[in-house]
Amino acid sequence: MWPLSYVRLGARAGVPAPYHPSFSVSRWVASSTATPGIAVAKAGSRPVMSRAKPPRISTLSSQKLTDADSVDVSGKSRFNIRTPFGAVKLPYYGSGKYRFPPDTRGFLYFTAPPAVPSIRFRIVDGGNSSDFDHGRDLLLPNGLTPWNVSQNAIVKAQRVVPLRRLLAHEGSEFRDDGSTTSTAQWPQTLDPARLTCLDTVMLSGKNPYLDLPTGRVYLAYTGDHRIGFPEHTRGFLYFDLASLSVRFRILGGHDVIEFKRGSDLLLLDGRTPWCISFHRVASWNSYAPIREQLLLDNLVSKQQIRSHVYVVSTLDHTRLTDADLLDLSGLARCEVSVAPADREMFTLPVRCGESPSRFPIDARGFLYWHVPEENPYDAELRFRRTESLERFAQGHDLWMPGRDRPWSLRLRGLARQAASHSRPLLEYLKQAGLADESVINHHAKTTVTHMRDVFLVRFRLRSLSVRLRVGTLSCHIVFRGMPWVDIYSGAALARLVVLDDTQTTVRLGLRIVTMLDGPRMNCDGKVRSDAVPPKVGHLVPGRRYNRDYGPTNSWSTVRSLGLRKSSKEGKVLLKIMGQSGDDMDTQRMQ
Repeated sequence: MWPLSYVRLGARAGVPAPYHPSFSVSRWVASSTATPGIAVAKAGSRPVMSRAKPPRISTLSSQKLTDADSVDVSGKSRFNIRTPFGAVKLPYYGSGKYRFPPDTRGFLYFTAPPAVPSIRFRIVDGGNSSDFDHGRDLLLPNGLTPWNVSQNAIVKAQRVVPLRRLLAHEGSEFRDDGSTTSTAQWPQTLDPARLTCLDTVMLSGKNPYLDLPTGRVYLAYTGDHRIGFPEHTRGFLYFDLASLSVRFRILGGHDVIEFKRGSDLLLLDGRTPWCISFHRVASWNSYAPIREQLLLDNLVSKQQIRSHVYVVSTLDHTRLTDADLLDLSGLARCEVSVAPADREMFTLPVRCGESPSRFPIDARGFLYWHVPEENPYDAELRFRRTESLERFAQGHDLWMPGRDRPWSLRLRGLARQAASHSRPLLEYLKQAGLADESVINHHAKTTVTHMRDVFLVRFRLRSLSVRLRVGTLSCHIVFRGMPWVDIYSGAALARLVVLDDTQTTVRLGLRIVTMLDGPRMNCDGKVRSDAVPPKVGHLVPGRRYNRDYGPTNSWSTVRSLGLRKSSKEGKVLLKIMGQSGDDMDTQRMQ
């Protein structure tokens, strides 16, 4: 039988391979007759390879052969043939050490049961298909064993996949023996309509792999690589158009007719189908062979893949292109690569929110940097829902259920650079002219290490958080109920003011030091006539409790926050006050 070593087809240059001694060939003849495809070379010159295409066969059925399927392999150590499913290179014997005998012309054909299933070569003088029954099978050098591509090789050898596909296409009665070791691991399609019995695979263990025509791909049952696939999981890997995911259909047998009656492989919960999402197929390098196979099978388009790879060229809504369209439907999180034409690419994680929140099923559109009119301090990254760039202006920003504002990544959070993606995104925003460096620097002012340090106050926010830090100690204090919510917008720099210092408590206030933006009245005129706008040098007004109306602004009082000296916040504040000495803002209240 033909050994499996035939798959190693690398031939060494040098002395030509000999004929077996049993053949009456006195010497090797380098002629176009003996070795088709090699031009006769002049003495002293190097052989010139011809560009003739290998012969093409259309069938392996002895009942369907025509004269066009004849092949002349005389004198070759290997020969190439083309099939409707690709090209194949086959050796004679011993990995190319022996050459096919002279006058080896005939047909490749499949031996059906009751004979042992294999592919043989029938020598037919003259190459006439009508004389097939009068021909003789090609033998190996021992003169006894027929040359053949064995059943085991047909099932296992990737290099003969085109022959296996041709057998399946012709509806031959070929079957493997059903054992785990003989299961083909070279599926040729992910299209359910084109699957054949020879595309069955076995997924067992922790990291099984499949060799698609486009490359090798490793699979995992769950995110926990310690958990493997159930034993003897036999079936078809296929692409489900309804869910846009790769799934696995478990079968009880090999017949493709059973595909619709099979059931999809489930995860450990017994309800969720095992699948590889289209986002992962489109964006993960490890799934590149699957991605290429889907394109080869015409199951998806390049545009669909681009929309799921999550690569955008800009966040400037005036420079967006159709290729920047993203589909975040149903995702909990993803990573978007921002690849400007003149800058280095960086990755931006996009998260829907707290687990298990997911983006809506129709979350298709564009990421863009939103800057409110006349208010650069409220700039943020948003997602505009729209089906096309042409309708960007008519689209609406994505709102998340249970929230009173659009989904966003805010500039004030990015400026603190707590996350690894903040710095490259901020650099991009500055270079692209989408954010002013001074605005970013002002947003970063949130920490007090000296009593004269200033921090950002945004008038539209209901609460103000200030971080106190000295050495390795740090904490946050929060001024709640800021007075200008729903009345004024804008921003300013402020500092802490010591209003009172007793044995047990330090009471702090806020003083406006520098006006950065505004203030602008943003209400409908229903504000009380005594409302006081933010003013440089003034303390921030406070609130008082009205028995009839609850907490209300009191423009004649001061917004203050008391810290007990025994608390963590009080201890950190005392250290900062000690380091600041007399260089601090104080104002005693009446």
